[in-house]
Parts: sequence; structure tokens; C-alpha cells
Amino acid sequence: MIRFLKSFIFFLRLLVVKRYVDVILYAPQHFNRGKDGSNEYFKAIIDVLESNNISYISFDEPDYITKSRNNKDSIPFDFIYLVILILRRLYSTEMNCIVKDQKVGSFLSKTFLRKLKFKNYIVSSQSMLSVFRGINNNARLFDLQHGIIYSDKESYIKNNIANLKLSENNVKLLVVGEGFKEILEAADSSNYFKKNIHVIGSKKHKTFSHTHPNRSVLVTLQITEDHTKEQNQKLLDEIINMVNSHDDLVFYIRSHPRFKNDLDVSELFKKTNVAPKDLINCFRDCSIHVTSYSTTTFECAEFGIPTVFLKSLKDNFNMFENEFKYPFDDTLKDVFLNYKRYSDEVINWRERFYSEFDEKKFIFSLK
Repeated sequence: MIRFLKSFIFFLRLLVVKRYVDVILYAPQHFNRGKDGSNEYFKAIIDVLESNNISYISFDEPDYITKSRNNKDSIPFDFIYLVILILRRLYSTEMNCIVKDQKVGSFLSKTFLRKLKFKNYIVSSQSMLSVFRGINNNARLFDLQHGIIYSDKESYIKNNIANLKLSENNVKLLVVGEGFKEILEAADSSNYFKKNIHVIGSKKHKTFSHTHPNRSVLVTLQITEDHTKEQNQKLLDEIINMVNSHDDLVFYIRSHPRFKNDLDVSELFKKTNVAPKDLINCFRDCSIHVTSYSTTTFECAEFGIPTVFLKSLKDNFNMFENEFKYPFDDTLKDVFLNYKRYSDEVINWRERFYSEFDEKKFIFSLK
């Protein structure tokens, strides 16, 4: 309630007080995974904006399901979010979703947001792209990469062309490495991505690296609504079997931020531990990573932590083998026996997909 009230007061003031910014940052609340609820995906960008005196404002889209933390440096978007939900219901159900959201944005530009002026809009998770295109038809819209991108990821590629939500809103992509850019360009027969991708890199966090294995294993769970109930159950059963087969190891489980507790995982936690909240502590404590296809595979590789892939979803989600060309697909035992070799291989493999953050390239992309 306090969050909504804060949002209401801000946008009420915006009806009478003009606000001009160069950049709007926008992300769903479940991205507030850093210390004190900060959004780590925006950290490098915010540092550059502030050091170059580029004005910005950050909006936090509400997430009423995952109970994510509030970002004290962002304005809750709750009030406008509620208005958007209402307006979507009022417009015709036969209307194209992109056009509908653009009309919603146009309405907001003449009412609640008429005194908000901006040149650039940067979003994680492609949220509200069409709405903000409707708010400002002349702004540059950017989607900031927050996870892995592969050739049939529908939010980017659909029917072998760029997703219409991107192309019809003239959205530019900010990606973290040449590898992801190459994957999109090769999969896109419309050639939209050849002119609309900026490789800006990402901040490196490496302060240590593992050269020898310990007995601690990090498991990043991917039990989410992205899968069927049967797929989630198969994934859970495979992890439990792995834990039961390795009594000599200590497993730390990190649930997905979008896990809704709609599957009973109590048996898994009887023999495992909850992973530390901060990923950096997970990487410091654990020397091996287990997952199905989590982005954490790339983050682990920065610290020389090899990943062992689960097999239960491989028929549907095998991008690490087919597209990212992960250097091996071996067992926990194999990794333990040849740890230094595997560790060196994943560090080298990662560099194609995650380059060093380039401040100049980021500033150049802005309007």
C-alpha cells in the first residue's frame, strides 16, 4: 500500500510539474536482486549516466507474485501500471496487442504523462515497449539484454524474423557480446537486427577464480511457468536423483526469481541447503554449477566455475550445446577429476559472448 501511495503521489505531481530527462530506465520489480534491492543490470549504465551528467529517471514495474524487493532508487510505476491494465480492457479485444498498447501510451501522453519528456527509453525484459512508443513516437527505444538469447527465443525471433514487438516499435537491442549478435543476425531473414544491435558489453565482477574443486555444488533451479507441469516435475526428479547419488557433496539450491511455489520441492530441500542470496557469495562458496540452461552458466564461467547440464529438458532447451557451443557436456565426476582443464576452458569460452563494458559505445547509442 505504501508503495502504491508513493507512486500515486509522484504521478499526481507530474500532472502539474514538468519533468525532462535524457533517459528513462524501466524494469520489472523481480530484477531487484542486488544489495538493498538494486537492479544489477542497470548498474553500469547508471554509473555512466551519472559520470557524464546525463539525466535519467528509473521506474520499477510492480510484481505482486514473487514478493521481490523494492528498489529505493526507483519510482514505483504501480499507479500508471494499474491505469494501463484498465485501459487495455477498455480497448477492443480484436485489436492487435501492439497497436492497443501504442494507443494506451498515446492516451497517457495526453493525460498523466503529458509533462514527462524523454529522449531514450531503456528496458529490461521488453516491458511496455509499445506503451512507451505510444507515449513518445520520436524517442529511441532500447531493450537491454538480461538473459541468454538464442535463435528461436520468441521474444526476439518469431517465424524466422525479428519479433514484431521489436520491429514495429523500432527497438534497438543492447547486447553484451558479439556471440549473441551473431546468433540473432543469422536467424533473422528480415535483416532487422543487422542495423539495430549495439554490443555494449557488461561489467566484469571477477575478484577471484577457482583453480581446484571443493565439495560444494550450486544448483540453479529453473522450475517456472516457462515449462509444463510435467517438464518441471521431470526436472525436479532429476535433481533429487543427482543429490541422492552424491552423498559426498553439499548442494546449494538457488530457486528461480519467477518460481511461484506451485510445485512441491520440500523433498529436495531435505538433503540440500538454500544458496546465499547474493550470487557472488554462491560463486565464492561453490566450485561447480548444475543447471538445465540457466544464464548463470555464463556468470559462473567468469570465475572459472564449470557447469554440468541436467538432461531432462534437453530435447526442448539445448541451446548451450547447439548454439553457444559449450566446451563440454560431462558428468560431475568428470569435472572433479579434470577440474583445472575445465575451468580454463569455460573462461575462454565466455569471452565471445560477454565482452568488457564499453562506455563510449553505450553513449554513442543514445539519442
